Amino acid sequence: MLFAGVISGLLGIGSGALKVIAMDNVMRIPFKVSTTTSNFMIGVTAAASAVVYLQRGYIDPGLSMPVVIGVLLGAMTGSKILVHSTSSTWVRILFAIVITIVGLQMVYNGLIGRV
Repeated sequence: MLFAGVISGLLGIGSGALKVIAMDNVMRIPFKVSTTTSNFMIGVTAAASAVVYLQRGYIDPGLSMPVVIGVLLGAMTGSKILVHSTSSTWVRILFAIVITIVGLQMVYNGLIGRV
């Protein structure tokens, strides 16, 4: 996880993608469990840092509240879908598509010189 954090910091992407790959391939944790565990770890980290940013005045509560509501509704919907799904194949396919898009975006940004 330390490696995932360092690489995500260097590349400028979220570490969740790397954590899921590490838990699935290296630690041999089932894919559904690795995605939900990664989501939980990111949630705990985000909640801790959000308090600091809010206290320092870096977050506008009126602007961020719709985002919080959307994330909460999306997480609840996703967890219900994941529980009722019998196979993790479609989750793997969706994850592979998202990771491919992130990779292509990183290559594109590198080619045009955007940091």
